Amino acid sequence: MTSEKLPYGHLMPERSTRRERTGGPLGSLVGVLGAAAVFVSAVVLAVIVQNIGHEMGNLRAKIGKLQAQGQKDHDEMAKLQEKVATLATKAETSDAEIIKLQAQAQKDHDEIGKLQAQAQKDHDEIGKLQAQAQRDHDDMAKLQARAEKDQEEVLSLRERIVVLETQVRGATFLPNYAEQQQMSHSPEGGQSGHVGEADTGGQNNNATVGGLAHRRSKRDSPNWVRLPSGSGRVHLFSGVLCCENQPGRDGRDGRDGMAGAPGLKGESGQKGDIGLQGHQGAKGQKGAQGTNGLGGAVYVRWGRKTCPSGATTVYSGVAGGEWYDHPGGGTNYQCLPTDPQWGRYQDGVNEFRAFMFGAEYQLGTNVPFGSTSLHNHNVPCAVCYVPTRGSKLMIPARNTCYSGWTREYHGYLMAERHNHAGSKEFVCVDEQPEVMQGGHANQDGALFYPVEARCGSLPCPHYVEGRELTCVVCTK
Repeated sequence: MTSEKLPYGHLMPERSTRRERTGGPLGSLVGVLGAAAVFVSAVVLAVIVQNIGHEMGNLRAKIGKLQAQGQKDHDEMAKLQEKVATLATKAETSDAEIIKLQAQAQKDHDEIGKLQAQAQKDHDEIGKLQAQAQRDHDDMAKLQARAEKDQEEVLSLRERIVVLETQVRGATFLPNYAEQQQMSHSPEGGQSGHVGEADTGGQNNNATVGGLAHRRSKRDSPNWVRLPSGSGRVHLFSGVLCCENQPGRDGRDGRDGMAGAPGLKGESGQKGDIGLQGHQGAKGQKGAQGTNGLGGAVYVRWGRKTCPSGATTVYSGVAGGEWYDHPGGGTNYQCLPTDPQWGRYQDGVNEFRAFMFGAEYQLGTNVPFGSTSLHNHNVPCAVCYVPTRGSKLMIPARNTCYSGWTREYHGYLMAERHNHAGSKEFVCVDEQPEVMQGGHANQDGALFYPVEARCGSLPCPHYVEGRELTCVVCTK
């Protein structure tokens, strides 16, 4: 196979011909338009790329914000989970305490039932004892009546014995009417019969008596005592004359008897009238000289450990209060002394109590105290006494006192955060606050936040939206 070699010179005219076809005015215009189109495309592409860059930057910023928000939400979720766990623990503790209280209540109810039964039993025993006492009282009354009757009989017998003794010693007994009739018909004639004398030999110590017993008095005037006739006998034993079945005269009043048994306690009488007012007492000693009629003023200097010049430090302590997120408990800050004293106590946390925590500064910026070094530090306090002034006043939104008042100290108004459940009072913290040594740990408790003014019902421009409020403590 052979090929012919074309000379180089034959090709050049063809290329020239092509250049001639495209090298005219129309070709130049097309070229310019193409270049312009390419330039415009490049510009549009650059703008698009720039917009894409801006969008990417915005997306990155949004992603950063979303990530920060997500981290914040994650922290909030962790806090919520911790609170939920704490509440669950408290709920379990509360349930256990409720069960214990219910068991204790049931036990107390049983004890009350037993005590009521015992009280009823004691009441019945008291009723029985009262009835027995009443019976004993009635028996005692009967015995006293019987004793009085027996005493009267004894006295009557003694009187009769005395009368008969007197008759035996001072007079003879006249025979009764039947014996007089027998003796008037007797061989001896009208002599009066005599009562047989007591036989000293003991053959007959009894004498039959009748009619009238004649007794002579000191004036020998007859005193006749009628003795009933019949089978009455007179016995003479050792000079005492006694008569069987012979009623005598009423005797003399006897002696007082023995004291009876104590009676039952009577009912309380009515309250008496108020007595007359007593005499005025003696004048007392003169008291110590006072402070010109002023009782002195007491106030708390928050944020400092000592009191200002002119005031006496009663004690220095640490601020405290209820936990910042607890809805219950106390609502005011307390200045607690550093040397507490105890009474009756039971160690261990009891959910059925109020709590007292320490207090911390919460300062995320250097406003208003000029430094953030106070953040999370414990708050000191001091209780101050001014003996020469009797009134105390804390004025918010001022750092000087009005005319006639003396400034004790000034500073900034502080309280609990506005969205915390545990609200606190507004207090004035010294403008140069101190901290408690060793209290930098973030343990929360009762918190101190600066107070800002909010316009609306608060008049502005006298007040400024979001500006921290001052305060001053004055005495007079």
